[in-house]
Amino acid sequence: MSIIGLVSSLVLWVIIAALGFLLLGALRALALLRWRVEQLEATTPSRLGRSGLRPGTKAPDFSLPTTSGGEVSLRRYANRKLLLVFMQPGCGPCHGIVPELNRLHGVGEVQVLVIHNGATEAVREWVTQNRSRFEVAVQDHFGLSKRYEAFATPFAFLIDERGVISARGLVSTKQFLGFVLAGAGHDESGGDGAAETFPGPQASSAYAGGASLAYSKEVDHV
Repeated sequence: MSIIGLVSSLVLWVIIAALGFLLLGALRALALLRWRVEQLEATTPSRLGRSGLRPGTKAPDFSLPTTSGGEVSLRRYANRKLLLVFMQPGCGPCHGIVPELNRLHGVGEVQVLVIHNGATEAVREWVTQNRSRFEVAVQDHFGLSKRYEAFATPFAFLIDERGVISARGLVSTKQFLGFVLAGAGHDESGGDGAAETFPGPQASSAYAGGASLAYSKEVDHV
């Protein structure tokens, strides 16, 4: 092969690689856009008290019974990052995201606490069926959901070590979970819509790999 042919081949491969990276970036941006749209769908009409407490807000404290027989409060997670996830019975995406929440909780950098709505015995069955490794607490008649102003499920709040909400959003897929963990839900600067920033590379590579886009289930009445 001549030098010109070799150079041409190398240039061609460089162009192909560059196009591949551009395609991956476009797909990631498209997934983030889809996540934003799903958040808007889940909180429409966007009335006060339906789109979740905004980032920068002090997370309301609580004390709730757990499926293991004890009680859990927000104070238990002081000085640690907490992913607070709201779920409800009959929510398909809630079931589907459990393996990722188990993995996240197992890593230990972020604690996971799920707030379930429903009868305690029914929630215990859910815990057994889903083999959840994280703590699951039970709220009564959406009491805590009202305080956090979130009724779409599965909906999560990332709470920092100071007890302040740093991100929020739907976590119905692995990729959506990655957006919240990366702070893509941080819209403190204004608006009650979806995220204004793209996820950082670390969280994207670790959690934003899923391609399927499941829909969340929203409470029809409160």
